Parts: sequence; structure tokens; C-alpha cells
Amino acid sequence: MASGSSLGFEVSRSGHTEASRNTLKSELRGNIVFDDSSVFQHLGVDAIEDAFVKRAVELFEATPALVQARAELQVLTQGPQSREQEMYPRLALIFRFLELLKDGVGRQSRLRFFQSSGLQLVIEPNDSWMYPKNKPDFSAVLAELFDQPSNLWRDRFSWCEIKGLSGDRPHQVDPMADPKPITCQTADYARLHLSGYPFQLFSVGLLIYGDEFSVGIYDRVGVRYSHSYNMWGDFDIFVRVVRCITANMTPQQLGQDPTVRCLAPQERGAWLDKLQLNGLSTDDYALNDPVYEISLGGATSHLDSEHWITAGRPIWISLSMFGRGTLVWRVRNKQTLLLRVLKNAWRNGARSPESTVYEQIQGWHPGVARFDRGGDVKFPGQDAVISTATLRNGGIPIQESDQHAVLHRVLIYPVGRSLYSARSELELLKGLRAALQGHKFLCDQGILHRDISIGNIMLSSDEDPQPGAEGFLMDLEFARHTGPDVQRRTIPLVRTPNGQMLKDVKIMHIDFGQPSSIKRGAPMTGTLQFMAVDLLEALARRRTSQVEHLPQHDVESFIWVLIYALMRRLIEHPPDNIPEGFKNEFVMCFGRTTPMNIMTFRSSRTQWGFVREYPKVFSRPVRDLLRQLQKRFTRSSILQLDEDAPEEEEEGEGDVPEPLTHTAVLAALDTAIAKLPAH
Repeated sequence: MASGSSLGFEVSRSGHTEASRNTLKSELRGNIVFDDSSVFQHLGVDAIEDAFVKRAVELFEATPALVQARAELQVLTQGPQSREQEMYPRLALIFRFLELLKDGVGRQSRLRFFQSSGLQLVIEPNDSWMYPKNKPDFSAVLAELFDQPSNLWRDRFSWCEIKGLSGDRPHQVDPMADPKPITCQTADYARLHLSGYPFQLFSVGLLIYGDEFSVGIYDRVGVRYSHSYNMWGDFDIFVRVVRCITANMTPQQLGQDPTVRCLAPQERGAWLDKLQLNGLSTDDYALNDPVYEISLGGATSHLDSEHWITAGRPIWISLSMFGRGTLVWRVRNKQTLLLRVLKNAWRNGARSPESTVYEQIQGWHPGVARFDRGGDVKFPGQDAVISTATLRNGGIPIQESDQHAVLHRVLIYPVGRSLYSARSELELLKGLRAALQGHKFLCDQGILHRDISIGNIMLSSDEDPQPGAEGFLMDLEFARHTGPDVQRRTIPLVRTPNGQMLKDVKIMHIDFGQPSSIKRGAPMTGTLQFMAVDLLEALARRRTSQVEHLPQHDVESFIWVLIYALMRRLIEHPPDNIPEGFKNEFVMCFGRTTPMNIMTFRSSRTQWGFVREYPKVFSRPVRDLLRQLQKRFTRSSILQLDEDAPEEEEEGEGDVPEPLTHTAVLAALDTAIAKLPAH
């Protein structure tokens, strides 16, 4: 099976204002398994009692409305054209029958398939403008919410997609061929489900196409499909599948992380009371937002000291199915109440954990996040690591490889907030400058970040941070280390020369003759919307092995992050004089999802010219800063801007390419910061 995330790219949530199914098509190729018997084993179809299935079939045949619905569906699915929407009410009737039918102990389904084709499902209610209107035809919600379900993905446990003809089935002879449209479409739903349902490990979907059906399980490395069955010839199997999804399967069997749980209302109230008793604010906890309790699993997962409670909404959500699926949240330790940033992500099985990268840093810098603890997540009470390999193998550990993904969590500090939450342009520029200084600190040690994005640069949460600590860089998973190997360990008991006994002594050993042992995987990485032009060009032309990811590429990414943050800040907190259409301008700048489209747009002046088009919402120092950075970019870039050369070009500029440097960009930031008012 090819690794769909071998290059480590993922599309940021800002880029998903348009469908990304072309991207999914290439990622899915070679990562699909058909007629996989493990799908039904996972569902537990054999656990549905035979007596229940027999009674369901008999009652179905004895109910005229259901028999009529079947007859009408048989006509609708004969083609030649799809009549999908006419199938919805007939299928809804059949779903209702199977869900409300009581089993041997009088139990009905806890979930119900709600027709969601008329809703725009979103991840966060305040961000609905950013998301596509992609949604499955039915989605499984709690039975008590069926009459008035929300439009949030986090309230969906599973989903169902309908197609009008049996020829729309996902199954194909050659698994290496381009996946069929239904596969790309449902994978699109799965990535939104994985992003919108916090800490979801995989997504289970029911596919109905004409008079056939199958079940797909979508995880971070691909899709597994069951055998395709005839809905009426194998109606007993259909009964089992629907009841498995809606009644028998636990939240964990439907993909929920076993190391995470949502606090019940009473527990939530007790937690907020505890915070207030300790003089801590609860302002971040909105009334209807869920609160999650998280651990790293393993043998100590029962200890309160190893549990963290989320604070407010996530700082960052990645809208990827493949790749890392990064989720960043502020959390407090359940016992000590210490505030930390938790990063939840999937790493390639052949890549070293992010925690080992942090351990290579010598000294510390206020512009770089500090590592508290973390590692690969384990099943509660076990040593088995949660990975796509173990999940597909029924929880039984198998050897990891680059074909699988491993769930990894790190807790870091200080706690920050998004760059675009800056209260002023000055705060934003100071935060970016501090992070860029931290990036230089790492580069001087031979550590190159390689994934500069809006989600990896934070502003300090302090009201009055120290100079140089106004912002910081985080997320070192893709960092490449070319310096000496640094090893840290703790010695439980040490006797000093004077006889004193010391406990838990931490030591660091630096081997200058040994290169770093960290395995980093792909030579090029990054988030597409912020990736340097040289790397985008190599991706677009499939020449990734010919271009090395260098410090200058990361420095360029800082510039694209700056532009994004300047625009997004005004969208999040629009001033009175913000022009009509500014939001569309932002989408045009950062809504492209392929390397070639992004690179083509970078060759225009639009991504730079927005500050001139909207001079009333950007200060003169910021406009001058962007003009200066544009000149630097033009002199360093392989692209030629499609309009006239920048104004005020100095004599001799542009003759020789000049790589972007920390010094040059820091100097431009210093100039702008000095000119901005302090308040």
C-alpha cells in the first residue's frame, strides 16, 4: 500500500472554501482495500441476534408501506438516469423502521439516520463561512436529537451517502487506478467528520448505490470497503449493518479515541467550580461547547496527574484526512491546574516522534515553545500504541512502517493564542518577529522547522510579555536535525563526592561525532498555503527529490503567514471601515488547494496588492513593510510577477537572486515595529 502522506502535506482549514477532491483522488490512489472482511468484523454484524433479524424481515414483509417503499426504490434504481433525491424519503422510512424496532431486551437504536442533505454541516459555528457545503445525504445523530439536530459535525457519529445507480459503487478491479467519484466524495465527508468530531480516530460510513450497499472505514492512511451486497437479496445483512451502526457499536467502535471522553454536564459544572475556587477564569467555556478530558493512555492513564481538561475551543484544526490531522488545544492538568498547549497529531510510522525533536534543543529561547511531556498515545492500561496498524488489526500491535500512522501527543508551554487574534498590528508584528528569532535560534543549532504555518506560530497569552517573548514557534514534528546527537535521561539516585544523595537527576549527553539519530522521512514538507514558491514548483512538476528544503524556504513561509494573519485578523474582528468583498479577497488569496494554483496566484500582484487596495484598514508602516518584503521576495523567487516591477527599485536590484534571510526579514519587521504607535 502506498503511503498517502509520504510528503507530509496537508491543507489548512483556511484553504477549504472549495472542494479538495482532486487532491484526495491522488492521495487515495493505492490506499484503498476492497472486499475487506475485517470491516464487518469491526462492525460486529454477527453479534446481531438471528431472532431479531428474522423478526425484522417478517415485519418488513407484513408492513404495506415498507413493501411499497421497496417496490418504488426498485423502480427508481433501474436507471438509466439517477433519481437519487427521490430515494431519500423511501430510505428514511426503512431506516426509521429498523431503528425503532425493539430487540430482545426492548432496546431501540441510540442513533438515528437523519436526512442531512439540506444542512450545511460545519466544524465551528462561528466559522461556517470558511467551510464547503459538502455533506452526506444522511448522518447518524443521537435519537434524542433527531427532531432538532444541530448542524455541527461533532454531533455526527456516522453517515450515509446515497447514489442512484449500482454502477456508482466504489469497487474497482485495479486498486491503483484513479478512485471512483463516490470514493473521493465520501472521503471528503470523512475528512470533515475526522476534523469536526474532536479526537476521532476513523470514520464509518454506509454507502448505498442503486440497489447495492457496502460499508467503508476511513482512517489516516486510506479506506477499507466491505463486500458489496444487494439490498433486497441480502436484506438480512442490511438489517445487521444498520443495527450495528445505530444500536450495537460503541462510540469507540465508531471511531472515538478511548483516551478521550466528553465531560457530562454535572462533571463540567464541577470542573468550572474547581477553576473558580482556585481563582481561575472560566470565560473561555461557552455554554454549549463540549469539554474533553484527555490522557496519553498506557499504564498511568488512571491517574488524575496524567489527565488534562480542554479550555475553550481548539486553537487550530487541520482539515486533512491524510497527513497529520493536527488538533491544537489549550488544556489544564486535572490535578495541578497548570495550563499547557496540547498538540494532537498523527505521525508517519517511519518518522521519529516529535517529543524526541524537542529533546535535541540545547538551551532555550523565548521564541520557541518548551516541551513539557508527551509521546505516542497508548490504549488505556496497555503498552500497545494507537496507530492505524493496531486499529485495523483489532487492537493487536504489529510492526509500524511508513504505510501506517501513529497517534502522538505533546504538551508544551507557554500557552499562546492565534496570530490573527492580535489586538493590534503592533502585537501581531512583534509576535511574528519573536517566532522568527526563535526559528533562527533553532537553525543555528542545525534544526530546520520545515512546516511554518499559521497554526504553528502563536502569540503570547501574557498581557505584557517580555521583549522577544511576544510570540513563539511550535510544532517540530517535521523538523530536520543535522547537528550533533543529544541524548537525555534521568538517573533515579546519584551519590555526590561529599556523600549527598540526589534523586531523579537529569543529564544530557551531546555526541559531536555522531549525527542526529532522528528519522525525518520526506525531504520536503509543509502546509501548502504557506509553502515557499521553490517547493511548490518542485511539487507541481513532480521534482521533489531535486529540491532541498532550506532555511530560506522557511523564512519565505513566515511572509505568507504574515499576510494571512493580517487579513484574517480583520475578518475575525472587522473594523467599521472594512470594505465589502474583503472576505472574498482573503478566500482568493488562501483558498487554493493545489501547488500549481497557489504558485500561479503568487506570480500575480494580488497577494501583495491587497494592502494598497484597502489602505484605510492597514497602517502606513504595514503597507511599507509589505512593499519591502515584496521586493525581497521578488529578488529571491523563481517567479516573475506578471505586472510591472516593484516601484522604487534600487539600482542593481534583481540582477542576482538573493535568498531570503532571517536578517533581512527581521530588519524589515524592526523598521515597521518602530514606526507603529505603542498603543
